[in-house]
Amino acid sequence: MHHPPFATGIRRMDAQGLDNAEAMVEVVRAHPQVERVVCGHVHRSIHARWAGTVASIAPSTAHQVSLDLEGDTLMFGMEPPAYQLHLWRAGPGLVTHTVPIGDYEGPYPFHEGGKLIE
Repeated sequence: MHHPPFATGIRRMDAQGLDNAEAMVEVVRAHPQVERVVCGHVHRSIHARWAGTVASIAPSTAHQVSLDLEGDTLMFGMEPPAYQLHLWRAGPGLVTHTVPIGDYEGPYPFHEGGKLIE
């Protein structure tokens, strides 16, 4: 879904939250098999326990909304873009990886005591 159903603490984004979020809480609580609710809109990776499950906001593949838990001015920064990759596994269920987009040095192998860790 686009607008998250929970408050993030970023006031200006919370003011544009999901309309009638209370009704969504009732629907999700009535269906305990709901593994996760994934949202956008805030352009920042955020996770919260919500309605008996986990709700997460995916980061943006463009700019990120600035993390400001004190002010009322909405700003953005050119933090690295990212995406979330969701992997379904029997047992633990949904495992989510947040992956930055870009060219970075590495990967480098880990060594312990001069020996490659495999």
